[in-house]
Amino acid sequence: MRFKFKIWIETEEGKPLIGKGGVKLLRAIEHTGSISSASKSVGVSYKFAWEYIKRINEILGDSVEMRKGGKNAGGSKVNEKIDKLLSIYEEAQKEISEILEKYNKKINELFNEEEKKGQ
Repeated sequence: MRFKFKIWIETEEGKPLIGKGGVKLLRAIEHTGSISSASKSVGVSYKFAWEYIKRINEILGDSVEMRKGGKNAGGSKVNEKIDKLLSIYEEAQKEISEILEKYNKKINELFNEEEKKGQ
């Protein structure tokens, strides 16, 4: 047995904005400079990725700059503020994982003690 969790960033109105999958996609865009390449690398359709970026840009402003131009002329770039937001998300996820690992060990110890008593 173990604890599991999911975290996400949502708007003040409670609309989900960025979660684990969004972080992967945005980091892939940073790495590749392309929504198309990023969508392929994380296993989502280009349409899904484009709609996701469009929604983020509508809520947060121009968070991901998209330059038109086709092959070798266009590109996409995540702005510095979103990069920092992603880092905060990753830091929170790491910290929560570490805390839950402590409690996962306690669960395992509890059941290992019971097994030893039953033998």
